[in-house]
Order: sequence, then structure tokens, then C-alpha cells
Amino acid sequence: MSRGSIQRRGRHSWRIKVDLPSTNSGRQTRHLTVRGTRRDAERELARLVNAAHDGSLVAPSKLTIGAYLQAWLANPHGLANKTVTRYRQLANYQIIPHLGMVPLQQLRPAHIVDWHAKLLAGGGVGGQALSARSVFHAHCLLHHALERALRSEIITRMPSDRRESKRGRSRFSRLTRSRLCSRRSSTIRSIRWWWWR
Repeated sequence: MSRGSIQRRGRHSWRIKVDLPSTNSGRQTRHLTVRGTRRDAERELARLVNAAHDGSLVAPSKLTIGAYLQAWLANPHGLANKTVTRYRQLANYQIIPHLGMVPLQQLRPAHIVDWHAKLLAGGGVGGQALSARSVFHAHCLLHHALERALRSEIITRMPSDRRESKRGRSRFSRLTRSRLCSRRSSTIRSIRWWWWR
């Protein structure tokens, strides 16, 4: 059974210590700093303990989006050559320059919304604006890469499916890659509406 404790580090800073179950006779301890109130730290401790109990807690990783995409596209399995060429173009020109240094586990929906805005404003060659179709293709590639990371248990959630509602509360979209990337004509016209409504 996982247990944990909370210690005050500063005025608005808390240190969480979580003892995790280990496969061998030793034990693992994870330390985390939370900024905010004690209640925020208690919520994070409860989330970590529940995730450890369910088996959904992933090991922390500093793997960036750029490194993950480059490793995947260096040895693509089951993709046609033309598909790999287009994926590499999208990754090298539209994803990695904007999101490449963001750690994969720390990618948030706000990063994706800002990335879309940058691409639509001037993400093309020479700072020209990209079309909604091009942004849509780059989003599909990022979504596909995040699905692979989720299946590999590198990440625990899909930030490309999450968005903010008008009231500021977050909610999850039920869009799957097949729904998002298969109906191109209707989705291309509504990509701005979907992310910014």
C-alpha cells in the first residue's frame, strides 16, 4: 500500500513524499514540490497514491516531444515511405520548432492552443501564415504520436483531446484520431471553432 506525507517548504510551497510499492524487496520514494495551498498538496498526494494503487503511475521522464518524434520517425514500423516523408516534414517544420523542447509528460492543452495560434499566424516558410489544413495535418501527427506514447505508458493522459470550456473549467473531448483525422473537409473548416469555442 502506498503512503505519503506533506511538509511545508516555503510560504506557498509544499514537499510531497510518496512511498511506492516496489517489485523487489526495497521500496521506492518519490518527492514532488507543489506550489499553492496545503489543500492543493493534499489533492496531489491523493492523486499520486491512487495512481500508484491503480498501477497507472508512470515513471517521471524528461523525454521531450522533439526527441520522441525523432526517435519514432527514425525507425517507423508499418508506415509507407511517402507517409514517413510527410510525417518528417510536419515534425521538422511545424511541431519540433514550436513544441520540441517541451517535456512529453508536461504537455498541456494550453501549449497546443498556443501552438495552433502560432502556426496560423506565421508558422510557414518565411513567417507566412499556414492554412487551416496544414495546421490540421500537424495536429493529426501530434495526436498520433501522443496516442503511441499513451499506449507505451510514457504519458497518462491525452493533452490533445483536452480543452478549456468557456467557463474556464477543463473538460475532455471524446474525439478519437479516426474521427479527428478521417473527416478532413468538415474538420478542417471547424478546427478554429473546435479549439477556440
